[in-house]
Amino acid sequence: MNGFKFYLPTRVVFEKGALSRIGEFASRFGKKCLLMTGKNFARKHGYTDDILEKLSNFELRTHLFEEVEPNPTKKTVLKAVDNFLNNECEVIIAFGGGSVIDAAKAVALISKLGGQIEDYFFPNIVEKEIYPVIAIPTTCGTGSEATRYAVITDNDEGLKKTISGDPLVPRIALLDVNNLKHIPKEVFSNTSADTFCHAIESFVNIKYTHLSDLFAKESIKFAFDNVVEAYKGNEDSKEHMLYASLLAGVAINFSGSTAVHALGYYLTSKHGIPHGLASAVFLLPVLEYEKDSISDRIYELAYAMRLKQTDPEYFINALNQKFHEIGIIRSLLDLGIGYGEKENIIRKALLFSRNLDNNPVKLEVKDLTTIVDMAYTR
Repeated sequence: MNGFKFYLPTRVVFEKGALSRIGEFASRFGKKCLLMTGKNFARKHGYTDDILEKLSNFELRTHLFEEVEPNPTKKTVLKAVDNFLNNECEVIIAFGGGSVIDAAKAVALISKLGGQIEDYFFPNIVEKEIYPVIAIPTTCGTGSEATRYAVITDNDEGLKKTISGDPLVPRIALLDVNNLKHIPKEVFSNTSADTFCHAIESFVNIKYTHLSDLFAKESIKFAFDNVVEAYKGNEDSKEHMLYASLLAGVAINFSGSTAVHALGYYLTSKHGIPHGLASAVFLLPVLEYEKDSISDRIYELAYAMRLKQTDPEYFINALNQKFHEIGIIRSLLDLGIGYGEKENIIRKALLFSRNLDNNPVKLEVKDLTTIVDMAYTR
């Protein structure tokens, strides 16, 4: 039995209307806050003004940073750090998807501990406390509202880098299905795919524990049962996907991710392909390649999902069908990635030893080559 350490300091408020309590929670950390959002979504749909009003009701002075891009860069983080420090803020509110929440974690870190962001990239581990972050997710995929990770793109190297450590876990997470009301279908699909990746990668990971299995199995069950109806707009199913995303995020706190993520990082860094989609295109090929070695683990997942059959082939086909129903692209060629980039995908994946070392099967160059070839031909 694998040993484990469990640390989840996040106060999770999971209920419709949870956003209305933002002033109550933010005021516990001080009188000045930085509200971080993406460039369009929050402002376009009236969330920004609504949050500002709620914060004002608790006499909070709020400063805005509305410049977080998908796959946030080091440059963006440092710009937000200046905003935070110049205005003497005490807490960060992150309203958005995983990119916004990850950026907020990095801003809280640099603002509190100083130094260069490179000082904190893996394999370094953050151990000292940082400024508090309140995470309010507007997608259902990354689970960043409960994870000890922040992924930032290094502008200089063009690579996604991970910051890791327990202090990065947000202090409060407000999960409100009303915040998914305006989520575009494509964004929903891409982020939901990340939920599947997190749950499955955690479960087959060599670092899995009995406790992480509980979160992963519950996550995959809810995701599998609800993703299609949520994609069609059903509010209850969206709420269940928000729940599944949270659980999958907690699960990867135990284990981290595997070769699936390692292979997907190149697509995001080089081509700007959304993170969940970049991982999803490799999920099925990796499972197919490793199925004989992880058949017992797949059986457990399939049983938890109440599939009619529990063999690996049926499990993989069932996932493929779900991805098809929510419009997930499952071929590198369909993503516009030509065969000429195969070596780059593999070369970049090999840089992410932290992911590959978690993999249930030790993968060499020849193995990764086969997997990438499978991703081209699906």
